[in-house]
Amino acid sequence: MSLLTWLVSMVSSILQLALNIMAALGLQVAQDIAAAALDFYVRGKTIKQTMQARPLLKLLQGSEKSFPGGKQYISVPVQGQFMSDTQGFMIGVSNDDQLQFAQAANIIRPQVPWKQVHSGFIITFTECLQDGVSISDRGTESEHAETELTRLTAILENRLEDFGESWARSINLMLWRDGSQDAKALPGVKSILIDNPLAGVTEGLDRGTYAWWRHRVNLALAVSPAEQKLTKFLRNEVIQLKRYGGRNWQILCGSRFWDGIMQEATEKGLYTQTGFANGVDIGIETLKLKGIGEFEYDPTLDDLGESSRAYVLSTPHMTLRPIEGEANKTLKPERPYNYLVLLKSMTWAGGLIADQLNCHAIYGLQ
Repeated sequence: MSLLTWLVSMVSSILQLALNIMAALGLQVAQDIAAAALDFYVRGKTIKQTMQARPLLKLLQGSEKSFPGGKQYISVPVQGQFMSDTQGFMIGVSNDDQLQFAQAANIIRPQVPWKQVHSGFIITFTECLQDGVSISDRGTESEHAETELTRLTAILENRLEDFGESWARSINLMLWRDGSQDAKALPGVKSILIDNPLAGVTEGLDRGTYAWWRHRVNLALAVSPAEQKLTKFLRNEVIQLKRYGGRNWQILCGSRFWDGIMQEATEKGLYTQTGFANGVDIGIETLKLKGIGEFEYDPTLDDLGESSRAYVLSTPHMTLRPIEGEANKTLKPERPYNYLVLLKSMTWAGGLIADQLNCHAIYGLQ
């Protein structure tokens, strides 16, 4: 027997042995298959494909920055006052006038506590039996057909699609809400951008004390296609949003706000410059606020009863901060001795924090 023939034979034997072990579908093998499937699903492209029309989630996850554990709070340094704000910082002097010196002590640290969330799913042995998969609790004895691997994969595929969509829906909704629905939940955008920016404490800083720690709000805007009231207001807001160095904005709005800005945009616009010969486009695919960015419809605002609102977010100044290694962390718990089930779950730990507020805004229609 040649060396090549021997090597081929050995490889074939090893592969066959591996298939036989997998075909046994012992409990540990089944758990490993489920765990590997969840890991692959979370880290691959599949879970992202289920995130349909969730622009906030996509936006925040796209710019998230991890931080090391071992801390109780997520904290960032900010400065809104300077030595020049102190009366007498710069004064005229002559002869032997006494000089004055200012002490810099204007850096403060807003902070938010990090939170941990968990979601999991279960596959019972009964479900497996109904699909022709028998799971042994006796190690890896070879007593099952290899087709059971395919059947188990099909069960997992269905469960993971459901789990991925449910995870995306839940964390997206959590990132919009203010955290009041659950004291242990992650507070989202509405915990930072509140309806009354003049009062209250955000990230430990009192808005009444620090006038620069406020975002822009106008919830009484009117739509007027003839007079362009909404459009004119938004154009005038550009300079205020850019005044303190905000950048890379995204405008997320509900359906009623989108309709309002669409009405004003189309009232004074032209659909075509070539007449009707080639057809007329009666829709607008993209709406932009020059100097800020695109309007994007976010269905979650409709779900929250805020279809008439738009949130303007400066993405560098509002950041999702997971603990290192704790974003979408998959867990592999052992089967409880008193239940015939496979358990798989995922956790996320961290928080959402802003380091500047005067570059964000909430706008709403009457």
